[in-house]
Amino acid sequence: MKIVFGSWPIRFFAGVPFHNFLALVDEAGEPLRELNGGARKADGTYNYQALYGSLAVVETNYSRRDPLYFPEFTIRPASYASLLFQGGAQETEERWSAALAAALAIERSGLRYSLLRRNSNSVAAALVQAMGLALPKAACGLIRAPGGRNILLSAASHPT
Repeated sequence: MKIVFGSWPIRFFAGVPFHNFLALVDEAGEPLRELNGGARKADGTYNYQALYGSLAVVETNYSRRDPLYFPEFTIRPASYASLLFQGGAQETEERWSAALAAALAIERSGLRYSLLRRNSNSVAAALVQAMGLALPKAACGLIRAPGGRNILLSAASHPT
């Protein structure tokens, strides 16, 4: 099994900044699950064009698809991915569980979504750190990934 770091160019901003996310994929590269940061609307749906809202982390299970609530970026043609980890099922699941625990901490933090500081990119970076993996350098650029350098888990522990 593999864990990949995905990026999707945001067309609204001319495809320059990216929405970063994580995906758990099988050996053939087919997505099983996906973690996306962003904002959640009051009705519980994922806010694809977030400008405000509570910072949320959503896990998509590709066996039960519902894009209104669970975004699917891995399968979008414009998305690309970098391998973060490849290993046996148990070790991969342990790392994914660490990311889920960090996601829960972020959800419980009460942090607000911010277009340039606390967003999908800062969530993806925090989840990678929680798994004890190295963040791809391209994922942290100020232009391509605003918010990617934000230390979100510390911010979650001490909201400002």
